Amino acid sequence: MKTTTLLSLLLILFFSCQKQDKPTQSCELIDIGKIGTTCDSLRAIGQHNKAAQVYYQAGEINQSSELFVYAAWQYGEGNAVDSALLSVKRSIDFGMNDPIILNKLGIEKGGNDVKLRLEVDSLLDIIHQRNQYIENFEIVTAPTDRFWKYFEQSIHDEENADLYLSNYICEGSLALKDYYHIRYENVEKMKRVMVEKNPAYYQYLREHVSNNRLEGVANNAKTMMVRFSDLYPQAVFPKTYIVPDLINGSGTLTELGLFIGVTMFAKSDSMPLENLNDWQKNSITEFENMKYDLVHELMHFQQSYSDHENADKVLGKIIEEGVCDFLVSILTEDQQPSPGVQHNLDYLKDPKNFNFVMKELKREAYSTDLSKWMHNGGAIKDRPSNLGYTMGYLVCKSYYDKSEDKKVAIYELLNTNNFKKIIEKSDYREIL
Repeated sequence: MKTTTLLSLLLILFFSCQKQDKPTQSCELIDIGKIGTTCDSLRAIGQHNKAAQVYYQAGEINQSSELFVYAAWQYGEGNAVDSALLSVKRSIDFGMNDPIILNKLGIEKGGNDVKLRLEVDSLLDIIHQRNQYIENFEIVTAPTDRFWKYFEQSIHDEENADLYLSNYICEGSLALKDYYHIRYENVEKMKRVMVEKNPAYYQYLREHVSNNRLEGVANNAKTMMVRFSDLYPQAVFPKTYIVPDLINGSGTLTELGLFIGVTMFAKSDSMPLENLNDWQKNSITEFENMKYDLVHELMHFQQSYSDHENADKVLGKIIEEGVCDFLVSILTEDQQPSPGVQHNLDYLKDPKNFNFVMKELKREAYSTDLSKWMHNGGAIKDRPSNLGYTMGYLVCKSYYDKSEDKKVAIYELLNTNNFKKIIEKSDYREIL
């Protein structure tokens, strides 16, 4: 009897210790995928204000500015302008950094609460003023720097990996909480990609991408953006965050800032290939290319087009992407295109290749099917990937070279209300 009692006590103590050793979650994280599904259903039946309420509550729990922007969007759709303005104000509390957000949401005017209206307008004016100063520009590597602690905990205690990864988000910055909304969606997805499927790749990444290398990218990119400020007085300078993504995209824009996925810049002869799909194998590039992609994405922040008729067509998209690659080329120290663009330019130097591409581009210029031109790494076999970017680069370079006032040309390339005009005033008007 005494032996049984002693054994029972030992077992109780053992399991008690096990429970104490289990990590605790720093905060509650909502599954963004489920939130999206719920709100899509509500939107489909016209329940915009209810969808807005779901987004708003999720924003309070996840502390994500982007969720409040979504709430404002749905309140606007539901003609609840004051609630939309309140949501925008709450998004600013959590880091939202887009001074023209009201225009994007279609609520630039209106509302019954005059005090709230004035307060929001004042806050957005402060954001506008702040973003105009190069001193505001910063490339933040902290999301990557602090990730490795939680990753190590996760791979050594896989059973509790979801808790460690939750803590990575919960104990992180407001920017990281926004990235959770946009890319991670839920902790289970993070665990599946980072811990269960690709641990060898992330361990390799940790060795391949050092803090010093990231600081070098930050310095190079800042130098390029200083040059840009001289060429484009209207330039804005949002913060950029280098994050450990899910091997699914190099650049992500939100209303808070720009996110660069570090996993897409680690190509080398020793890179683990197991469990990577064809798109990943073709899209992951050398670390040295990060600065080009980073500045390319920052150029998207400068764009404001009003040619809505052609914005989603091939002819509009090649300008939208091509101008970013072109501006990167004139901002580099030697004024040369990025290696990826140069690879495609080398392909197009062959007249046979160029005529083949031009023939297809002329046929598809007014199509909204981008599959032959963009985002097709690993999916297209009869030509290099992403040739739409490079054809746009050529059009924009030609337009710029033929323009007498280069600053005016850059302004037009970033703000045109007529994509066709850009092409017509280049050497590639036959596209139309």
